[in-house]
Amino acid sequence: KVYGAKCILRVCTEPVNLELLAEHENLLQVLSRECRENSRKSVDLSVVAVCVFLTFSHFSQFHQVLMQNQCGDVTMRVLEYESQRAQVRKEDLLRRQMRFQELGDECKPEDKRLFAKDEKKYKLQLTKQNKLMHVCLCVLLNLAEEISIERKMVNRKMPSLLIQLLDRSQEDLLLATLTFLKKLSVFEENKDQIAVPETLSNLVRLAQHENQRIALLSLRLLFNLSFDERVRAALVESGIIKLLVDSLKNPPFRHIVLRLLYHFSMDDRCKSLMAYHRDGMVMLLQLVVHFPEPRVGKDLVALMVNLATHARAAEVIVQSGLFPPIMLRVMKHRDPLLCKVIRNVASHPGVLEQMCELLDSEGVRMAKWMNEFVRMAICSVDNPDFLVEVLGTLANVTLEEVAWGELCEAGLTELMTRLLVPSFSEDDVVLECVLLISNLALSRDSVQHIAESRLPSMMQDLLIEKREDEEIVVQLLFAFQCLVSHDEVRDFVLQETELAPCIMRFARARNPLVLEYATALLQIVAVASDNQTTEEGVPDWVAQIKTFRFEQHNQEWCRCVNRELSGGTGMSPGAYGAYYDDQVSPREDEEEFAFHWAGMDAADPRDLAKRDWSNQGFGKSMSRWT
Repeated sequence: KVYGAKCILRVCTEPVNLELLAEHENLLQVLSRECRENSRKSVDLSVVAVCVFLTFSHFSQFHQVLMQNQCGDVTMRVLEYESQRAQVRKEDLLRRQMRFQELGDECKPEDKRLFAKDEKKYKLQLTKQNKLMHVCLCVLLNLAEEISIERKMVNRKMPSLLIQLLDRSQEDLLLATLTFLKKLSVFEENKDQIAVPETLSNLVRLAQHENQRIALLSLRLLFNLSFDERVRAALVESGIIKLLVDSLKNPPFRHIVLRLLYHFSMDDRCKSLMAYHRDGMVMLLQLVVHFPEPRVGKDLVALMVNLATHARAAEVIVQSGLFPPIMLRVMKHRDPLLCKVIRNVASHPGVLEQMCELLDSEGVRMAKWMNEFVRMAICSVDNPDFLVEVLGTLANVTLEEVAWGELCEAGLTELMTRLLVPSFSEDDVVLECVLLISNLALSRDSVQHIAESRLPSMMQDLLIEKREDEEIVVQLLFAFQCLVSHDEVRDFVLQETELAPCIMRFARARNPLVLEYATALLQIVAVASDNQTTEEGVPDWVAQIKTFRFEQHNQEWCRCVNRELSGGTGMSPGAYGAYYDDQVSPREDEEEFAFHWAGMDAADPRDLAKRDWSNQGFGKSMSRWT
């Protein structure tokens, strides 16, 4: 039978013969039956029969024929049986080994000879079994191209069978096992079965294998598993970070290693570990500086963006000696993601000082880097991705010694005026502009430039337009707070804008952060309003603020008085209430009921007291108002 099967296999090695053999009505059916009945008796017959299935499985048009003749089911049965047999043999050898060790000095030469014979027999059986299981996996892997067939294999615990093979030493079997596991790991239910501690330890070990293909497949499988936060935490415990950093030195591994490091860089603990490996950080920066294309590869620059959000890693970036070349590369190629790295580095106050000292030093001579960033922003109005990063970098520079007045003269104020035109810029750009205006408003050198421009009135319009965006509202309120804190421009800003009525609207906001900033700004304006006079007398908004603040501190009393005066309408007497046309009274239902009864208008609200409610059937309706 083995000889006949080998002859059939020899014919099948010629692809031109496969179609004729597939049309034979009994060939595959006989091989399938023989493999099912005699696979436990003859490993050689099983190997040859499964090899015949393998020649057909390389071509997808024969998959249906193989499934009709139950070749896939037979192959799966062989794999399951051999897996169980291997477990039994391994346990038997361990028992004999423990018995041999228990004998100790009493061990006879005959015992040593028998144990050596058992070990040799086990290795021989393992070698034959590895060959059979490798062929079975190749057949099943080809058939698993169809998702329905793959699902059937998973239902028969294929992931568990594959995990047991990771401790084998036969390279071809390891390659087939890792390839199959990588294919299965893209589904979450399979990932949960694969990502157990023992399997992860085996994969980390195989990632250091001498065979480069095995090491790469292990890393790719780990990449599929690393989307899970719990898996990343377990891998960190196994020391994978150092392994990945060392693998960066090997060019074929860099692509997958960068992707893995990017996943790990999403966790703060892993960022600290990467910053600890200074050589790895320097290597990453060298890859950035010497990247052959104008824009740095996404995997590499995304990793650097994440690392730059960590203070220690950002400090290593600045102190590496490669930060000035990165700045020059940004200025030359206008790479938005690389500019985000600089923006994130500048977001750490301690690192920002080191960065500015480095760029101002004699060895670097880039003291005018902010002027260059302003010029880049002016030239990048049509490139919002790069513009938002440049503006964000400038907004993060909060040092007192920055010459903001010089930057305003270089065109920064005009740029802000252009970008804040209603509906001209995206919200991300608008937010960065507001943050940058806050920096300008904090400096006495630049605050006059803002006051003399159109920015205050445009910011007021923006406050109304973006009132639903709480983040922009908070930053605008803070920018106004910085602006009116200067005595020399406060009166001018308050006279040229309708800031006070606008703030009073936000002083009623439900968001606690908006309420806090609006109240603080209103306090500054209220203090300034005590001395606020014009040629025509005291402005109207001064009285509005006093009324508003009185009502704010006496809400319950004002509500009762207003209801008495208006017959239950609850309208506030302050004129600021009409600032927004779409403002709706919170007691609209009460107003409707107070002035309408039984479909007719009530001329006098006090006349309601004379009505006989019990006869009108309104008792139930009134219960919710009393």
